[in-house]
Amino acid sequence: MKIIEKYILEEVKMPILFGISLFTFIFLIDIIVAMMENIIVKGISIIDIMRILSFYLPPILSQTIPMGIFLGVMLTFSKFTRTSEATAMSSIGMDLRGIVKPIFILACATTLFIFFLQESIIPRSFSKLQYITTKIAYENPVFQLKEKTFIDEVEEYNLYIDRIEGKDRVAQGVLIFQKNEDVEFPTVLVGKEAYWKDSSMVITDSKFYDFDKDGKEKLRGEFDDKKVPLDAYFDGIDIKVKDIEAMSISMLLKEMKDLPQNEKIPYKVEINRKLALPLSTIMLSLLGVFISIGHHRSGKGANFALSLVVIFSYITFLNIGMVMANRGKIPPFVGVWTPNIILFLVTFYFYKKKSRGI
Repeated sequence: MKIIEKYILEEVKMPILFGISLFTFIFLIDIIVAMMENIIVKGISIIDIMRILSFYLPPILSQTIPMGIFLGVMLTFSKFTRTSEATAMSSIGMDLRGIVKPIFILACATTLFIFFLQESIIPRSFSKLQYITTKIAYENPVFQLKEKTFIDEVEEYNLYIDRIEGKDRVAQGVLIFQKNEDVEFPTVLVGKEAYWKDSSMVITDSKFYDFDKDGKEKLRGEFDDKKVPLDAYFDGIDIKVKDIEAMSISMLLKEMKDLPQNEKIPYKVEINRKLALPLSTIMLSLLGVFISIGHHRSGKGANFALSLVVIFSYITFLNIGMVMANRGKIPPFVGVWTPNIILFLVTFYFYKKKSRGI
């Protein structure tokens, strides 16, 4: 590789990292806000929150990497123009193809990396995300048990909790119906408060009421502490990848194989998206060069604003196409690939325009 090509790659490195970080943070804002609720209200530790966020990163990066590269390339080549480095490259005999060559190689390598993310890392991250959230719920049932909500998903019990208070998340006003298929009326357990220990609810100052077949009270009693296991509440949680956005292309093909034609549409849309989005990296990278190089009057702010317009226009068209394809209005290929085709035509237009001279 020529020295000048290494120089271009070295210069573009930090702006690209900045662009990827910026767009990743924007995508993470909603998730971070939701995680703050888990920290403050549900008592989940910061370490567990960070682990959850780490598993959200791969699918987000598959979308933000193309955007970040586009922004980074625009910032770099607008700087080359302002400092007359682009003119110097042209004066030593480099044509537009030579200038854009290292960016093209970088874009191709990045495209392969995004395919690797989609096919290998993202399905594993999604499974680990489900596993860690299930583990948190198992170790801390208050993560799922809610105030003033009747819960009938526990195998042996129906639960009702009036409120959850304090830093230790102590339940107040606990009502439990113990299920029994052999009797018509369940045993009722009432507790003043409860706390969680080893996947169980420990009820303090509790009373129980037992009834005969006619619904009349036949027995009552009191306990200082009553342990109610909640293991069944979390058993059998399937951590198989279910969200089609988290599936690899091979998984999608396998899942849709025996489905009716109308149910295959979301899978076809997602397969096309997983092909189109990574390939957009190449066109966005080249377009970033063609738009920014040679514009002497364009400053950082103008290039930054222009990059945002291009990126969000592409995202908007892609989302519109996917929605229409999912509703059966247009074929999945047309809905997903039309933004890429438009992007290609715009890139080709600017290439022909700039190839006449920088």
